[in-house]
This record gives sequence, structure tokens and C-alpha cells, in this order.
Amino acid sequence: MITILCRGRYEVLKASVHGAALGVAAVCAAYNFSAWLVRRQRHSWINALVYGTLTAWELHHVRHHLNCRVVDSESTDGQRAA
Repeated sequence: MITILCRGRYEVLKASVHGAALGVAAVCAAYNFSAWLVRRQRHSWINALVYGTLTAWELHHVRHHLNCRVVDSESTDGQRAA
């Protein structure tokens, strides 16, 4: 298995990637909401909803990766084996 995919490894890197996606989604949501306020076009409102949902989803992933703990593979209960 690729080590970067293992739980508890490179969590800050994973959070950074999701954080970049979060930033892009938030900017897109703000732009489309602003466009909807000015032009009242239906597709701008739909885009704002989609990007707003994606923003919430990415925020969830960032929090998950920042709160993830390193898993000890030697023990099943999370404590060091004697």
C-alpha cells in the first residue's frame, strides 16, 4: 500500500490539499452568489449551492485530517505492546 494513503501518516499534507480545494470552492461559491445577486440567473444560484456544499465537504475533510491521530500498527487497542 502507498504510505501516504495510510491513516495517521502525512495528515498535515492531506489537510493542506483539502484546504486548497476548500479555498477554491469558497471563492467560487462567493463569486457565483454575488453573480446571482446582480443578474438573478438560475445557473449562478445552482453553482453557488454546489460550491457551497463542496466548501462544507472540504471543511469536514480538513478537520478530519487535522484531528487524525497516528495509528500504532503493533497493537490493536492503540497502546504500545509490552
